[in-house]
Amino acid sequence: LAVQTIISRRLNPFDVGSITIGSFDGKGSFNVIKDAVELEGDVRAMTEETRVLIEKEFRRILDGLAKMFGITYDLDYKNDYPVLMNDENLTAFVASSLQNANIPEITTIVRCEPQPPSEDFAYYAKERPSSFFYVGAMPANGVCYPHHHPKFDINEASLLIAAKAMGTLVADYGDYKEE
Repeated sequence: LAVQTIISRRLNPFDVGSITIGSFDGKGSFNVIKDAVELEGDVRAMTEETRVLIEKEFRRILDGLAKMFGITYDLDYKNDYPVLMNDENLTAFVASSLQNANIPEITTIVRCEPQPPSEDFAYYAKERPSSFFYVGAMPANGVCYPHHHPKFDINEASLLIAAKAMGTLVADYGDYKEE
């Protein structure tokens, strides 16, 4: 509970971050109190500065709890995924290229505001100008669940649309000029 105050009390209210404790293992026997518990979770942020602040505050809170209750802890805190940042110029090229493409299945292009999910593609975007985009893949029945949900499903027709989009971008990339 204490680490949730990092988001509500330590971050700028206009910044985005989340801390999720997704696993709490403290089960012992019915008549024995376990001498240790294990918690696992996930931290997400929209900027590197926020990632650093969350980790610093996380450690500060744990140090305070350890001192207050006379306990010890082992923390395995990994900053796995960097923040995924699209290159502004390349993304404008991608949107323009797809808008001008003759791909009937692409009916609209929508700007997606920043989102906090982790994404492997972020490692590429740290190294080279990149543009990450979503391809609509809602199942034909209209029932949509988010990624990693146990009922998540994908409309496999979107795979062909994505291939057409990528093919178009590769063909048009020769005309792209980095600024």
